[in-house]
Amino acid sequence: MFEHLADHKEYLDNVIEWLWKEFGNEDNYGFWESIVKNSLRKNQLPLTFIALMDNQLVGTVGLWRSDLLSRQDLYPWLSALFVKEQYRGKNIGQELQRFLIDYCREKGYEELFLYTDICNYYEKTGWQYLDDGIEYSGESIKIYKKELSE
Repeated sequence: MFEHLADHKEYLDNVIEWLWKEFGNEDNYGFWESIVKNSLRKNQLPLTFIALMDNQLVGTVGLWRSDLLSRQDLYPWLSALFVKEQYRGKNIGQELQRFLIDYCREKGYEELFLYTDICNYYEKTGWQYLDDGIEYSGESIKIYKKELSE
């Protein structure tokens, strides 16, 4: 169900489009295209994984070196978690998180970070609020941490 995007490049444009529409703006398609296209090497970050159900692309998640520029001291980051709208509410987002957490444990990472403006979603799967961070725009955002030795 979960695969490296590198093994399914036929979905490359879909993933770029999803992330750009969900997290980007009209001026930064190239930003998202660059991130995704540079996440196809399996032996180094960033990485992009996809969720497939019945041979249909239903979600994606990234493992990035840095997701919040003001906190480059934290590493690595669960980033760009997205589930296609008609598949939401089926625990695919939580399964993508678990997959990435297991992947990070296998690779020897001791902790994982994310940032979000969503309330009461990541807490359900054991993420701990760490701190408020500052986005490039100057806005405040919540940073969460997951201890991987649990």
